[in-house]
Amino acid sequence: MSQTTKLITGMGAALVDLFAHVSEAELAALGSPKASMSLVEPARSDEMQKAVHVHESQPGGSIANSIAGIAALGVASGFIGKIGDDALGAVFTDAFTRANVRFPVTPMDALPTGHCLVLVTPDAERTMHTVLGASVTTDTADIDAALLADTGLLFGEGYLWDSPSARAAFLAAANGVRQAGGKVAFSLADGLCVTRHHADFMALLDSHIDILLANEGEITALLGTDEPDAVAEKLAAHHLLAAVTHGAHGVHLYAGTRRAHVPAQNIAADEIVDLTGAGDQFAAGFLAGLHQGKPIEDAAAMGVDAASAVIRHIGPRPPLD
Repeated sequence: MSQTTKLITGMGAALVDLFAHVSEAELAALGSPKASMSLVEPARSDEMQKAVHVHESQPGGSIANSIAGIAALGVASGFIGKIGDDALGAVFTDAFTRANVRFPVTPMDALPTGHCLVLVTPDAERTMHTVLGASVTTDTADIDAALLADTGLLFGEGYLWDSPSARAAFLAAANGVRQAGGKVAFSLADGLCVTRHHADFMALLDSHIDILLANEGEITALLGTDEPDAVAEKLAAHHLLAAVTHGAHGVHLYAGTRRAHVPAQNIAADEIVDLTGAGDQFAAGFLAGLHQGKPIEDAAAMGVDAASAVIRHIGPRPPLD
């Protein structure tokens, strides 16, 4: 697969992460169970932000993080997603502008940019409060025709299925890319997402996607096992390439009857700073390698390199340099 004159375009949630350090007492006063992840309304998020000191904002979203990583590897890229017409929307857009990622978007007035308030206690535990906002409103009208025409690989995520309009947009874009000779990659997102949409995701294996990305928990939710021999047997009937990551045990690759394994890197515990984004950056390296026409093992090694690099610093994206 060599599409180096074409873009890798991602479609997913456009989110901004807001970080605030809090004491145990402050967290308790806000009433959030420690280490929880909850959906909140914009008004509640605003109220909480006034009660803490937000010291940093970072653009996020799984597919968006991968696209940032792909751009950092020198591969032309684009993104399809929705933001609000507000300051956080500008934060998200500006990051892609600096990274030379094409992001043709019309911000909306009705909902704010999706964001996640991350409260960090002294023990480094994170308690998260997410406002989905505009991020779940992507629809077919948000697909830029010129961007899609320049796309050789479209990359989407399972969370799109939680929004009927976003799901329809992804399927329409996937059909367009494949009809033009391109490929479609799909990340299962998380095990609970797979459980919610199991039948749809199984149908995707034979219809709209060419490349499947998952970790061991997600592939178990989809196929009932993460044991490599069993996974290989269950995937053999589907004409796609699958990469399943197993943390410190590396990544298993499946392409019809062909199989391969690429080991993880040995990283000392004191070198690991933040595991956030490891999966996103594996996807970035792997897809960039495939897009450049590398053998699947070499592409997976690129993914392992990218994941190993991102966990050595805070945040889910590589620095611009």
